[in-house]
Amino acid sequence: MPKRLFSVGLLTLSFTLTLSGAQAQSGILKLPLINDPIMNPVIAPDLGSVLINKVIFPGLVRPNEDLLPEPDLAKSWTITNGGLVYTFTLRNDVKWHDGKPFTAADVVFTFKAATDPKSGSRLVSDFSSIKDVVAVNSTTVKFTLSRPFAPFLTLLGHNAGILPKHLLDGKPLNDATAFNRSTPIGTGPFRVTRVVPGASITLEANKDYYGTKPKLAGMVFKVVPDINAQVAQLRSGELDWVNVEPNNLASLQNDPNITLKQANAVQHFLVFFNQKNPLFAPAKVRESMQYAVNRKAIIDGVLKGYADYPTGTLPTALKKYYDKTIKPIQYDPARAKALLAQAGWKPDAKGQLVNAKGEPFKFTLIVDRGNPSREQAALAVQQDLKKIGMDVTLQPLEFATLVRDYLLPGKYDANLIWWTTPPDPDQYSFYATGQDNNNAFFSNPKADELLKRGRETADVTQRQKIYNEFQRLEMTNPPVLVLYYPKELQAIRKNLSGVPDLGIRDALRHSEDFQLK
Repeated sequence: MPKRLFSVGLLTLSFTLTLSGAQAQSGILKLPLINDPIMNPVIAPDLGSVLINKVIFPGLVRPNEDLLPEPDLAKSWTITNGGLVYTFTLRNDVKWHDGKPFTAADVVFTFKAATDPKSGSRLVSDFSSIKDVVAVNSTTVKFTLSRPFAPFLTLLGHNAGILPKHLLDGKPLNDATAFNRSTPIGTGPFRVTRVVPGASITLEANKDYYGTKPKLAGMVFKVVPDINAQVAQLRSGELDWVNVEPNNLASLQNDPNITLKQANAVQHFLVFFNQKNPLFAPAKVRESMQYAVNRKAIIDGVLKGYADYPTGTLPTALKKYYDKTIKPIQYDPARAKALLAQAGWKPDAKGQLVNAKGEPFKFTLIVDRGNPSREQAALAVQQDLKKIGMDVTLQPLEFATLVRDYLLPGKYDANLIWWTTPPDPDQYSFYATGQDNNNAFFSNPKADELLKRGRETADVTQRQKIYNEFQRLEMTNPPVLVLYYPKELQAIRKNLSGVPDLGIRDALRHSEDFQLK
């Protein structure tokens, strides 16, 4: 599990750091991103954006080391009317990075935008249960839900950072280019001072931060798309924390300046098969993929065993809800061919799969360039599918290009990627029909009904039954091909302290406690 992770590397920037006493700020923490971020948590779709937004934009609550919600911008809350009304009392000592006071009006503005599809929000599905949100006064916000919503507090602490109304009101969030790309204003422990596109984002400690005063003088997020380049910079001291891949471990295990830790990640790595493409619409075709791809070989060979074998989209990290009684589907190419035959795909004289019209089963699999584990996994998927007669072309792309030009507009056949989901079994926004994150365009009425009931049911035992049924449905009608549930492998330089025992996404919500010695 992740221990105290991180390290020091003092960069000389264009300003001088003044140290005074044991609590003095010291050090600039250096972290990698794989793409230029969108510094707006409501519209940001990608990992790089999520990481830096955790530091700039706090939410009403944040996860503690048990991944349970604890106060952040809200100092307390009550739940009334059978779970339909949440009333939050806000802190009265919070300022935006431009010095303006934070109030309940900012919270109302943020969630009005978050629930408006026209705003560009990526959080509409997460908060579709919100019927109304009002400012009772400057430090009190009341949410009224249209139905009970079990993961509400968890989702408030996941990606729902609060935005400044005084800077963004009256314009589409996607049009606020300067704010989103170079001059974001949040309330977090660090504020952006400089952005060099394609290179870095520099932040300094927020002297007006409402919580524990930051112990770091600042942070630098460096754009380094290639994982091997990240590891090289970690070893040289140019970076302080890198989440690495298993094939990087050998070069780091004997480095006296680096500590290696594991974190349980609420993640599933997967292949999206675009179900707008007639090839992948039949459930039998998608079911066959589970037998056609040797996922154990990927876990043992590419990941060196640092992953759990999958069943469906709910990972083993969700221990309370993961159904251990389901027998995982094992590699069985003969079974894959039989399912494909039932779907109308049979081998021709050359062993190539064709339909009744003689058309080949042909598609392109895209993957982000610069991460050997994902590139090798994609190659393994391609090779396994070719063995059963599919014509698969592998196309590596820069991550930002893949997300912007292919994934989000749905202009792809298949895509090897991953999801990091909240620490709750609710996957409605990912796999219910027409939802924000349903990039596979999966649609199944029974799945929709189960996912809806799951998020509206508070009783844990009943939720377990609902999600167990959903996991069983996925065995024969999978929304995606789940490849594995990874471990988060954290490589950090040894002189960083104050980091909670969490994965990097959630740990960054506590960055004011990080310290470089």
